[in-house]
Amino acid sequence: MKHLFLAVTTAFVITSCGAISRGTTGTTESKLIKIVSVEQGCPVENIKIIDKVKGLGSGSYALEVCGKRMVYKQAGTTFMESSKMQTIMQSSGN
Repeated sequence: MKHLFLAVTTAFVITSCGAISRGTTGTTESKLIKIVSVEQGCPVENIKIIDKVKGLGSGSYALEVCGKRMVYKQAGTTFMESSKMQTIMQSSGN
């Protein structure tokens, strides 16, 4: 009985996780496009996701932003241009 309770509780926690639901419903990508639009000064309709590699709470997105190719990384709920994230990671010693 304890094992069944543990299994049900674990399944509930995993499936109710916001990262999983956002990743499967596409809200993560719409958020990314809005962020890129603000950061790059490019209208949302001129931003397209070309390619993506998604993980649980992380991802890498290749975008066409007003005719220019850019790569954005996701770490948790944060999106950042790839080159900026690499600079931060190198300065923190990782």
